[in-house]
Amino acid sequence: MTGPDRIVPLFSSSSGNATLIKSHGTYILVDCGMSCKMMTKALVDSGVYPDDVSAVFLTHRHSDHIAGVPVFSRKYHTPIYGTQATLAVLDGLASEVHEIAENDIIKLENGPEVRAFPTPHDVPGSVCYRIVNPENGTSISVMTDLGRVNDGMRGFASASDVILLESNYDPYMLEHGEYPWPLKKRISGGHGHISNPESADCAEFFIKNGTRRFILGHLSPHNNTPVLARDTFVNSLSDRGFVEGIDYEVRIAKKDGPTEGYTL
Repeated sequence: MTGPDRIVPLFSSSSGNATLIKSHGTYILVDCGMSCKMMTKALVDSGVYPDDVSAVFLTHRHSDHIAGVPVFSRKYHTPIYGTQATLAVLDGLASEVHEIAENDIIKLENGPEVRAFPTPHDVPGSVCYRIVNPENGTSISVMTDLGRVNDGMRGFASASDVILLESNYDPYMLEHGEYPWPLKKRISGGHGHISNPESADCAEFFIKNGTRRFILGHLSPHNNTPVLARDTFVNSLSDRGFVEGIDYEVRIAKKDGPTEGYTL
């Protein structure tokens, strides 16, 4: 497998998440949160056969990130990577399983280097990833289900060529929506998800440190909209002097199928 590196969000929402990444001629998946049938279709629609995927890296144990793993494993025998807490909830796997630490660096044979970093999400063993091409140094980071963003997380993804960045909810929609109070608190309390304004705050740091391409992902279907997420991001950065199309590019990941990503 040759050609340029690329990132294609296949699914991105609380209903299911999976991201296809090609780095150093190797395809990997970050998460596999939809059915094997849907995953297969999304991969083929993106020009990739499931057998071409060399590994699946799991961010954490919530079902919208791991639901498709057992069947995908049994059908395609793709190696699975995850922290001990994540792997502990998976049964019926028929492929190699690799336990990783929350600060691990995994070097795939003839492929990219995959770096993990812990996130303060509300389950043990939750991580984000940075995928680095050892030949040319290009890197792609997947940062969702963050809870909150600390200096270590900023430093981990700093200067990535592309960042898939969580933009889960609009604060007004969450506050005035129909979710029960404990769920609202769980989402916004520092161990759930980050909001549209928080995503823009993160992006300011990343732009200042060299990142130019963003994909906003994991949008809530109940407490956000693609238009609102994008407008908040662009307007907030504009207020800080950053111009879309000059200082950065941004796209919105769709919840129910492949999104146009970036080719590096």
